[in-house]
Amino acid sequence: MSYLRQQILEEVKVVDISTLDSSCFNGAYKEFVELIGHKNTLLVHNYFAGQYVTFPKKLLSEHYLHDQIVSEYDGQNAKELARKYDYSYSWVMKILKRKKIL
Repeated sequence: MSYLRQQILEEVKVVDISTLDSSCFNGAYKEFVELIGHKNTLLVHNYFAGQYVTFPKKLLSEHYLHDQIVSEYDGQNAKELARKYDYSYSWVMKILKRKKIL
């Protein structure tokens, strides 16, 4: 464990963060406390502290989504699949063509 992380953990031990209001937290950690609670926020902090982290808009992988579109395609529901998976109709058609469904 790095010296800095050890220092942070020692600071946290001094203050019981579970008793703190979310307004006591810095930046995104305030929102994390409100969304996932104190304990999980501390886990996120310990794992990602000092790193620049971005979260993709789509939770699921492109590969998985494409496979789902292919498996759910019935020959007539491309527009519905586009809405369901937040893709354009033309993109769904490209996926189906690439997968040799069309």
